[in-house]
Amino acid sequence: MNSLFASLTPRKRSLILLVIIYIGFISLGLPDTVLGVAWDTMRLELDQPVYYAGFVTTLLTACSAVSAFFSGAILRKVGTGRLLMLCGFVTGFSLLGYALAPAFWVILLCAIPLGFGQGAVDTGMNYYVAKHYTSRDMSWLHCCWGIGATVGPGIITAILAAGASWRWGYAVVSSTQIVLAFVFLLTLSLWNENGKEDGGTESAVAGKVCYDIRFWCCPLMVFLYCGIEFSMGLWSYMFLTVCRGASAEVAGYAVAGYWGMLTAGRFFVGIFANRLGNVRQIRFSMAGGLLGGVLLAIPGISYLPFAALGLIGFSFASFYPAMMHAAPERFDDATACTVIGYQGGAGMLGTALIPAVFGYVASRSSFLLLPCLIIAVALLISLLQMRVDGWRKRGCPES
Repeated sequence: MNSLFASLTPRKRSLILLVIIYIGFISLGLPDTVLGVAWDTMRLELDQPVYYAGFVTTLLTACSAVSAFFSGAILRKVGTGRLLMLCGFVTGFSLLGYALAPAFWVILLCAIPLGFGQGAVDTGMNYYVAKHYTSRDMSWLHCCWGIGATVGPGIITAILAAGASWRWGYAVVSSTQIVLAFVFLLTLSLWNENGKEDGGTESAVAGKVCYDIRFWCCPLMVFLYCGIEFSMGLWSYMFLTVCRGASAEVAGYAVAGYWGMLTAGRFFVGIFANRLGNVRQIRFSMAGGLLGGVLLAIPGISYLPFAALGLIGFSFASFYPAMMHAAPERFDDATACTVIGYQGGAGMLGTALIPAVFGYVASRSSFLLLPCLIIAVALLISLLQMRVDGWRKRGCPES
C-alpha cells in the first residue's frame, strides 16, 4: 500500500490525510443529531414512550466519556490510524444494528459500542491534528463536525419525507462510517509516515504521563465550557420567551442563530487562528462570552438578547478547538495524548450534567440565572487558564 502514495511529496500526503480527517469529522457529526428527528417514528414502531430517547442519549454520552478518558492510553499503544480504523468499523456496524433493531433493547445494546467508538474516534482525531497540524486546521476540523451535525437531520428528514422508513436513514449513516473505516485501512501508511518523519510507524507515544495541577485544570476547563455551551443551546429559548417576552418563533430562530454563529465562527476564526495562537483564542473566547453574558443580563432593550446570543455563539467557537490544539504545546507527547482524551471525556460529562442541573435549579427559581451562569463560568475558566498558561513548566519534574 505504500506504493499508492510513494510518488507524492510529503506535503501532498499530509494534505490528503487532512482531507480524510475532515471527512471523518463530518461523518462523526452525522449520527449525533439523527436521533432527534428520527425518534418520533422510531418510538411508534418500537412501541416506546417519548422519554425513552433520553436513555439512549445518556448511555451514548456515558460510553463516549469513558472511551475518551481511556483512549489516550490506547493511542499510546496502537497508534492513531489503527485506532480510527477499528473504531470506524465498530461505529458503522453499531449504527447498522440501529437500522436492523427489532426492539428497543437492541438500540440500547448497540448504543454501547457506538458510544465507545465515537469517543475514541473523537480523541484520536483531535490528538492527531493537534500534534501534526496547525491551529487553523483544528478550528476547521470542528467546523466539519458542525457540518455533519447539520447534514444528519437533513438526511433523515429527506428519507422520512420520501415515505421511507427511519431505518434507511440509519443505514445510510452506517454505510458512511463503514466506508470511512475502509479509507482508514487503505491509508494506514499515510498515518505512519506523518507520525514519524523517519518513515517508522506511528504506533506508540512513549513517555511518562504527568498528572499535575496543570493537567487537571485542562479537563475542568472543558467540562465547564461544554456545560455552558449546551446550557445556552438548551435553555436560551426558555430565557427569551419567559424572561424577555420573545415569541416562540423568534426565540427558535435565535437559538438556531446561536448554533449557526458557533459553527460559522469556527470557520472564520480558523482563518486567523495561526496568527492568534491557542492561548489568545481561549482568552478572547471567554472575554467574548463574559461580555455576552453581561449584555444578556440587561433588560429593556428588545434586540439586545439576540445580539448577545450571537456574540456568545461566535465567541465560544474557538475555545474547544484551541484547547485541543494547545495540549502538545502545554505538555510532552504522552501527557498531551492523555489530556486530550480527558478533555473529551470531561466535555461529554459537562454536556450531560451542567444543563440538567441548571434546568432543575432554574425551573424552581428563574431562568434569569442563565446570564449569571455564563458570567460565573467564563470568569472561572479564565482563572483556570491563567493557572495553566501563566507558568509554562513542561513535562514532569524529575523524580
